Amino acid sequence: MEDIQDSTLKKNDVTVSTSSSSYFEGCKDLGVYNLENNQVSKRCRYLYPDTKVWPMGYGLNTYAYKRKQKKCQMSNDDFDILPEEIVLKIFQMMDKRTLIKCAFVCHKWRRISYDESLWQCLNIPSRRMRILTLENLLGRNIKYFSASHSNFCIFENQYLFKTSFSKLQYLDLSAAFIHVKTLGSLINQCSNLIKLSLENCSVDSLCCQYIGHNTNLKVLNLASTVGLDHNGLEHILSLQNLEELNVSWAELEDDNLHYLIANMIPNIKRLNISGFLKRLADFDLSRLSSRCVKLIELDISDSLAITASSLDKILEKNQELKVLSMNRCYNIDHPRLLNLTELSRRRRNHIMHLIEVNYIGLAPGRILTDLAYNADLILKTNQGVFSGIGRPKLAHNEHTIWEIPAFIDC
Repeated sequence: MEDIQDSTLKKNDVTVSTSSSSYFEGCKDLGVYNLENNQVSKRCRYLYPDTKVWPMGYGLNTYAYKRKQKKCQMSNDDFDILPEEIVLKIFQMMDKRTLIKCAFVCHKWRRISYDESLWQCLNIPSRRMRILTLENLLGRNIKYFSASHSNFCIFENQYLFKTSFSKLQYLDLSAAFIHVKTLGSLINQCSNLIKLSLENCSVDSLCCQYIGHNTNLKVLNLASTVGLDHNGLEHILSLQNLEELNVSWAELEDDNLHYLIANMIPNIKRLNISGFLKRLADFDLSRLSSRCVKLIELDISDSLAITASSLDKILEKNQELKVLSMNRCYNIDHPRLLNLTELSRRRRNHIMHLIEVNYIGLAPGRILTDLAYNADLILKTNQGVFSGIGRPKLAHNEHTIWEIPAFIDC
């Protein structure tokens, strides 16, 4: 009888062992292993009694469990409970350098730190960067961008932009060292520019053609530029909405200069044509005065061939003119309409609106005659040493992109 009971017990042990072994093999796919009964495992179970184990004595995979436990601990951060709108408000108080560091924390912070509202304006002057970096920055839908006096490094056959910058409105590349083909490719991707500054840059006819595609352009600064030709000027003069133009000290041939003045945009309000020395003649100003009657500010400084007769024509026909700069125009002597008696009479009759005259380098008696009146009560004289027509930054305020406040980032 006892032999029969022993045999049945052995059979039950075999069935249990076979069923448990098949169960072990199925659990290994889930990362579950049998608890070992050696001395090390027993000591671990004694030292860490709170370790979670599965039923029937099978423990979790240690690596998978620790990873899951660490992930749960990170998700319990109080900062994750905040809505993304509040996190975005906090990020708006940071500078661009801190935003870039926040982008490496996690996927959520990266998405918020690259939000379009945080990259509306970027002012990074005097930097050295690659063209790919510039493309990545502008690809964040920046509206106001300034990289004046920067050096853009390019390699061979790597100067074409592939991203469209349709939201870029203000672009300042004054005195930037950039290849002319790269500059043309950049402007080709811009279609909604309102203000553009390429002072002291190299341009060509194709670059001017791409500028002409921005029909909403109102301010253009081409001071001291190189490469302006007849075809390029045709595209510039096609901008009928242009209100402010600066071509001072630009490298223009005499024929191109006369063509520019004779076909100037009629709606122009502020114009700087200084620095042409003896090449700008009286007949050019006569054409300009009859064509552009909406002028508010005019700068003809460093024009040595201009006389008082052409200046009187401008003052007579351009009645809306408020600011006139003729610094170092040594050939101008006693303009008739700048006689203080005549000027005060025209001001009383609302015929003339002139309020400021700059004549640095000239004697006051040669410009403002009839000194019986106090000139300071009628006109402001020599208020601006440097012209601000078309320029995004003035000497006294570098933290602007035209009228947009923009502190230097990074």
